[in-house]
Amino acid sequence: MINNQEKLTLVTGATGFIGSHLVKYLLKKGENVRVLVRDPDKLMIFGPEQNKLDIVKGDLLKINDISTALDRVDRLYHVAGFISTLPRDKDKIYKLNYDITYNLFEECKKKNIEKIVFLSSIFALGGGGSIPVDEKVDCKLGDLNADYIRAKRMSEIYVRRKISEGLPVVLVYPCFCYGPGDLNNSSSKLLVLFLNKKVPGYIKGGQNVVDVRDAAIGLYLGMERGKKGEKYIIGGKNLSYYELFALLCEITGYPHPRIKLSGRMGKFIGLINQAFSSAPKLDRQSAEIMCRYWYYDDSKSRRELDYKSRPLKETLIDSINWFCIRGSAPWPPSMKKNNTAHTTQS
Repeated sequence: MINNQEKLTLVTGATGFIGSHLVKYLLKKGENVRVLVRDPDKLMIFGPEQNKLDIVKGDLLKINDISTALDRVDRLYHVAGFISTLPRDKDKIYKLNYDITYNLFEECKKKNIEKIVFLSSIFALGGGGSIPVDEKVDCKLGDLNADYIRAKRMSEIYVRRKISEGLPVVLVYPCFCYGPGDLNNSSSKLLVLFLNKKVPGYIKGGQNVVDVRDAAIGLYLGMERGKKGEKYIIGGKNLSYYELFALLCEITGYPHPRIKLSGRMGKFIGLINQAFSSAPKLDRQSAEIMCRYWYYDDSKSRRELDYKSRPLKETLIDSINWFCIRGSAPWPPSMKKNNTAHTTQS
């Protein structure tokens, strides 16, 4: 039951990977939380906790639904989005990233919102190199032929314009998220393929890996301590795909993928895969992203927000446990079925 005397927080994308962890963290903090969801049945992931939520059934593509959801809201976390690198999803990518952001923020202009945290993307920020970059990096990703990156960049440019017009927005950029609770396998596809022994090789590239639970806390810290108009990278550890697989091998006892692919070969294989499968293990746009090093420096968030991240090994163990318990992958030989350490959702 919502207390009308206290601040009301709206979260979009509440049933997604990061959004679900954020909602759980906010409830843990005792906040009044409203969620805007198309399918309330998906809130079953919160168990009995869903009874603490103020639920608005609606769609971010419908202005009237947004207006209803924003009624009496003091704080807003805009986390909703759609991740895909498949050509068939092109229209959906733009609608569920740019269009929903435009609709929501245009309505926010009519409301008295105290503060907004916008979950942006490192792809919208820039980067893509082996030398870690911070929030001051110039975005030079025009050569990357990926609709998801274009949609997130369009959203970023629009939001920055709204900030210049006075909208109280803090921009937060989580890096590549792993951890328990990835129901849609939106961020953990590579991990699940590895656990099912379907990764014969790896592409020369790398990423900054962060625990999804730390990403959720980073969003919260952005709201509590972030300065309006500022950008904050929420990261973990920079490592190459070779190093990531080495750590996974150490945890699982599985052999390291043997074949090292060049970026050009990876993109070629992705293109061929697309031609013969509607759901390829590797598609061209994914390969194009993977063949770069997405390394980031999150010292600003650690300094200004007091952000902290947990050890990567803990994150990966929790992820593996979660997927194996669900039956998405077989238990690795080095891990027992009753190993439930660190499998909490938040």
